[in-house]
Amino acid sequence: MPIVPRGYAPGRSALTGAGTDSGPRQVNLPSSGLLRGVLWFLGAPLLLIGPFLAYAAVFLATSETTMNRWILGVAGVGVTISCVKLARRESRLHERAQRDLRRLEAAGVTATAEITAVRPISLGEESGTELTLLISGPGFEPFESTSRCKDDSALTVGARLNAVVDPTDRLYAIVP
Repeated sequence: MPIVPRGYAPGRSALTGAGTDSGPRQVNLPSSGLLRGVLWFLGAPLLLIGPFLAYAAVFLATSETTMNRWILGVAGVGVTISCVKLARRESRLHERAQRDLRRLEAAGVTATAEITAVRPISLGEESGTELTLLISGPGFEPFESTSRCKDDSALTVGARLNAVVDPTDRLYAIVP
């Protein structure tokens, strides 16, 4: 049974989802516990700012005009809603990544991903690479997929990468 990594493999971790719901999809590795802790440490004060602004609009800003109090209150509610939505989204993405990794550990088969094309792309402020992969292995028909990852000089056309694939729906992970 293949072992799916629980960390970052340089140049081989999916940064964006590849494929569609009906086609192949690469697993996004879940963020580490330390990174999630830092996100929550930084996000908690942001989450508390919203209710404080709403409280300040009602009880502390009594000398301000009504319009300023409304603006302060609406800003507080808006900040709170935005922070809660972001926290829920991060939580759902993390749970999905963990669920996908458990599924690959249980039903995944060892496969080979051959790089058939490499194209430089921009990943925000970093340079990256879009790989076209031909993934083949026992128990499923070979399929093609694309993967966006950080730049790595080892990622060239013809290179072969280790992969784990769930043959039922072509969910895959590139492993070191």
